[in-house]
Amino acid sequence: MKEEGKINFKYLKIAIVITFISSTIILLYTNHKENQFDDYKKTFKGEAIGLTMKFKKSGRSRYLMYCFYVNSKIVSNTKTIGNDEILKKFYKVKYDLNNPKANYILLDKELKPDSLALVKAGFTKTKYYIYDSGITSKYLERSKWK
Repeated sequence: MKEEGKINFKYLKIAIVITFISSTIILLYTNHKENQFDDYKKTFKGEAIGLTMKFKKSGRSRYLMYCFYVNSKIVSNTKTIGNDEILKKFYKVKYDLNNPKANYILLDKELKPDSLALVKAGFTKTKYYIYDSGITSKYLERSKWK
């Protein structure tokens, strides 16, 4: 009886040690990958103005969709952070000059660019009309940046 208890306790010690070692290895690996991507982000030299468009929901996660222009071509990407207050606003995007699909958006400070800066960045102003069925019964002209 005593030997059986000692054997079970011995296996319990081994299981605890293996669990501790494997969790330490996983933690070190994820930390290494995060640092590796941070070092890669430091090499991003391109800067552009990005527009936050909408949230896309996938399972329990919400992804912020944003776009920006590089050489008159639109590049869009997603990020897993953000709240509803940042939609339809402009932020700085840093990207790799050789691969613009490798990019990240800086959501810490909102940009307030003028229309010339937006046109230079590649955005266009689009007019659209909404019908006011209330008092005026007319179409009201609106515009937005795309």
